[in-house]
Amino acid sequence: MWIYRNLAEWKDLNASAVVREWVNGETFLYLGRTYRLALVSDDGPALMLREGRFRLQRSVIETGGTSAARQAFERYYSEKGFQRIAERVDYFAPRAGVKVADLKIKDMGYRWASCGRNGVLNFHWKCMMASPKIIDYIVVHELCHLHHRDHTDAFWNEVDKVMPDYGERKEWLRKRGASLVI
Repeated sequence: MWIYRNLAEWKDLNASAVVREWVNGETFLYLGRTYRLALVSDDGPALMLREGRFRLQRSVIETGGTSAARQAFERYYSEKGFQRIAERVDYFAPRAGVKVADLKIKDMGYRWASCGRNGVLNFHWKCMMASPKIIDYIVVHELCHLHHRDHTDAFWNEVDKVMPDYGERKEWLRKRGASLVI
């Protein structure tokens, strides 16, 4: 029974999957806000956010297809994600009473982040599509795993100490996280 209920919930969460066409005006999320795509032909980088638009070079799609366009977004989110998440880790680590050995941004499949036994925190580049409030929750969640490597009451008590409103953020991620896709 449990598996059917969870499969049904997963199906509901993923019912609104985004199908990309890679055309002018298509929308993409960054830090919880929606930005329109503008296909451009200039000397700029493959992808940049400028004047409220994601500017993607037409040549990226023309030479590499949609997979190259997707990779341009993944690179952008990874680069910006490292900067943003490093700042948030630096902010929250002292509040959580932990030290981080290193942090990495990468594709983590269906996981948002992970905490290695060696103190290395890994974050999915997709985190950059979420709002700063949700990113902070993901950061705090992983930092607290440096105290407790499980999801026991002791772990959630640590999260609560650092972020008393974590419950609403956790629920937002559970309900809407599947919509954060390229």
